[in-house]
Amino acid sequence: MKWTMLRSRGGASGAVAVLVCSLTLAVAGRAAPGDRAAAQAVIDELGRDVDHHAVVAASIEGAQDALERGVRMRAAGDEAHASEADALARQWAETGRALLRAAIAEGRANELRKKALDTQAQVAKTREIVEEVIARTGRLRAHIAATEEDGGAPRVAVEVHDDDRAAPTRPARGQASPAPSVDAGAP
Repeated sequence: MKWTMLRSRGGASGAVAVLVCSLTLAVAGRAAPGDRAAAQAVIDELGRDVDHHAVVAASIEGAQDALERGVRMRAAGDEAHASEADALARQWAETGRALLRAAIAEGRANELRKKALDTQAQVAKTREIVEEVIARTGRLRAHIAATEEDGGAPRVAVEVHDDDRAAPTRPARGQASPAPSVDAGAP
């Protein structure tokens, strides 16, 4: 009977408003613990990384401050603003996580850059060695070609000792070597 009276007096819109308000409070009540728990989980994750603490310190501080405000507002009975503070804390925490990822990626990029520079230096050294070997090979080929053009005169290895008076001369091509003299060193 009351429902029909609400309908007849335009109370349907009032009932809808009550329903919407209760749904909004229920959603806000459910969203707040989710944001709060997510923010706290990310803050704990960021706190464990001591290597990049300086990068994420401001984000952690902002998130913790927003969580504290949410607790104070919830204690004062202001659930709407408390859930907004929890959402803000989550935003601060997610920002800290993004900064941490960026710092890690930057560190990896710096390592890769250093390795690339080292590799580039090794390639330059290797290139110099290869060019030197190519130059030596070219000089040897030129020497071989010059020797072949010279008619390919036979080469004679000469061994000189301290007792030898004169180094033997190389016979001209096609000539026989001179006969050794019999009176070795006679006046």
